[in-house]
Amino acid sequence: MNEPADLPSCTLSELVDVDVSTISHERLKDLTSEVLNTVLDKDSVLGDLPNDVTLGEVDLQIAIEHGRAITVYLERFDGIVIPIVVQKNGAKVIDLKKSIERKMTLHLKRAGERSAISWRRIWKTYWLSCNGKKIKNNNDSISKYMENNSKLVFVKQFREKNIHDQ
Repeated sequence: MNEPADLPSCTLSELVDVDVSTISHERLKDLTSEVLNTVLDKDSVLGDLPNDVTLGEVDLQIAIEHGRAITVYLERFDGIVIPIVVQKNGAKVIDLKKSIERKMTLHLKRAGERSAISWRRIWKTYWLSCNGKKIKNNNDSISKYMENNSKLVFVKQFREKNIHDQ
């Protein structure tokens, strides 16, 4: 049997001979990650996912391939465009917002940034807008505003004056 030190990098077939009881938890995680990355790199559908992929990202990529999800592109204020994947059937604006939160948090983590985002403040200060339509109601269906490959932007919320305030 192979000793843990003999496994700088291995393939799936080589893992069969490994006695997992002699390997530390961290080393087993590393080996699993290496094998998973190798499998994902060779897959035509999942090959463009990052090496530190999450289960949610894999699920959403498969949903896109099966036509159960759409990709919309969020343009940030700094010009960076980030793809956001959302389930198609019955998805509401609140689901889109949660997807944006997950994607942005993951994006910042992968970029090595430590800053935390106050999403509550973001959603109180900005609306999402698609094709010039402000998305105001969290319970609306996303299909009312967008389709696959739509572009989203943040729009500053301004207080709407009441007619009786004049």
